[in-house]
Amino acid sequence: MSENFHLIDLIAQAGAVRKLLAGKTDTEKLAWLASRGKLEPVIMTSDGRQTYRFESVINREAAFFFDENEFVFVGDHTTFTAIDT
Repeated sequence: MSENFHLIDLIAQAGAVRKLLAGKTDTEKLAWLASRGKLEPVIMTSDGRQTYRFESVINREAAFFFDENEFVFVGDHTTFTAIDT
């Protein structure tokens, strides 16, 4: 299934991606994303969290970090998880 998944917009598809990658490590999730678009580390926060920027093949961008193995997306003055969507 994960080989056939077309990732167009990480935020819009966050719930499906969360289900698809359940049980995977953060490293495995990053590898999966990197195979479906452009992934780059952006900033390491003062509390040691690495933030990433993902750009899909149609140039849709998403910034995120991991918290307890969950994607936490960074928006304008807010953060949210796939559980929230």
